[in-house]
Amino acid sequence: MMEGYKETKIGILPKDWGVVKQVEVATFFNGRAYKLSEWETEGIPVIRLQNLTGSGKEYYYSNLQLPEHQYCCRGDLLYMWSATFGPVWWFGEKAIFHYHIWKIEHNQEKLDRAFHYYLLDDVTRRMKNESHGSTMMHVTKGGMEKLLIQLPPLPEQQKIADILSTVDAKIEVIDQQITETQDLKKGLMQRLLIKGIGHTEFKDSALGEIPVDWEVVSTDIIGEITSSKRVHKADYTNKGIPFFRGKEITQLAKGKKLNSTVYIKESKFQEFREKYGAPEAGDVLITAVGTIGSIYLVKENDEFYFKDGNLMWIRKITNKLDKSFLMHYFRSNIFQNSIDIVSSGSSQKALTIVKFKRLFVPIPNIVEQQKIAEILTSIYEKLEVLSEKKATYQELKKGLMQQLLTGKVRVTV
Repeated sequence: MMEGYKETKIGILPKDWGVVKQVEVATFFNGRAYKLSEWETEGIPVIRLQNLTGSGKEYYYSNLQLPEHQYCCRGDLLYMWSATFGPVWWFGEKAIFHYHIWKIEHNQEKLDRAFHYYLLDDVTRRMKNESHGSTMMHVTKGGMEKLLIQLPPLPEQQKIADILSTVDAKIEVIDQQITETQDLKKGLMQRLLIKGIGHTEFKDSALGEIPVDWEVVSTDIIGEITSSKRVHKADYTNKGIPFFRGKEITQLAKGKKLNSTVYIKESKFQEFREKYGAPEAGDVLITAVGTIGSIYLVKENDEFYFKDGNLMWIRKITNKLDKSFLMHYFRSNIFQNSIDIVSSGSSQKALTIVKFKRLFVPIPNIVEQQKIAEILTSIYEKLEVLSEKKATYQELKKGLMQQLLTGKVRVTV
C-alpha cells in the first residue's frame, strides 16, 4: 500500500479521508405521490421524472400546502430513483417534487453538495454496471442513507468539484454547439433540398413546389435496387470479412464507431460476391427492418457483406445523380417521412423494395447537386467533429472521477 493511504470498507483511500454513511452528512427527503384529483392547471409546478430527463416539458400543478421540505428551489440537488436513476440539479422556480424523486440537503460543514453530486453520479454508474443495465431494482431511500461514502477534507471536496464542473461546463458548451448545428442542418436541408440555390421560379410536383428546372423521378429509376444473399449463423466467424447488419449500418450512419462486428469467412465472401455482388464505393445501403431508413454511402476501401432482409442495396446509380446529394436527400426529414408512411400498414413496419419504388427524388442539374451536397457535407462534418470532441471530454471526465474521487490523485487547495 502506498504511503499516506489506508484500507477502508470501501477501498484504499488517503489517510486523512473519512468514511461515513450518507445519512450522517446528508438528508434525503421523499417526494409526494398525487391523486389525479389533486392536479391543477396552475399553481406550484410539480416536477416529474420526464421534466428532469428532458423527455417531457409539460408540468402538472398543485395548490396543496405542503411542509417546506417537500418544495425545492433553484440550485437544489435532486435524485431520480425509479426507472431513471441519478442525481440532477434543479435550476427552475420553486416547485414540488414527485414521489420518484428525492431532495437532498447537506451538512455544509462536512459535505460540499457539488462534490456529493459527483459522488452520487459515480455511485449510480457503478450500481448500473453491477445490475447489468439501467434498471436498478433495489434502490431505496434507506439503502441510500446507509450507503458508505468517502469524505475528503471540505476544501479538497470543493476543489475536486471545481475541476469536474469545469469539464461539465465544457461538455455543456459542446452540447449547445451540437444543438445549434443540428438546427442549422435541419433548416438548410429543408430549404436546399426543396428550394435549391438562388431560384426564383417554381412549379408544382409530386414533392410539392420545386424550382422549374428541376426534375422529379421515381426511386424506381435511380439505380438498381436489390438486396443480398442471406448469411446463416453457421457461416459466422471471429475474423474474416465484416458482416454488416442493420445494427452496424445504423451505427455508421450516425457517425459512430462500431461497438461489435461479426464476420464471415473470406472464402464465403468471395463466393457470394461472385454470385450476387457486394457493395462497392458509391453504393447506398438502407436499413429496412427494425430501425428503418438509416442511410450509409459506401466509401472507398469498405469491404463487407450484409444480410438479406435487413438492408436494401442501391447500386449502379444513374449518372444524373450525385451520390452525396442522394445520400443527403435520403437522410432528410422529407424523405424519411415518406419512408415512414410507406413502411406502415402491417403488424411489423418494414421497408420493402416494392414500397421503396413508390417514392420520389428531386433532380437539380448536377452542378447544383454538388453545391448542395458540399454545403450539407460540411455541416455533417462539423457535427462529427463536435461529437468526437464531446466524447473526448466525457472520457476525460470519467478518468478524472476515477482518480479524484478515490484520492489516487490528490489536489492542492
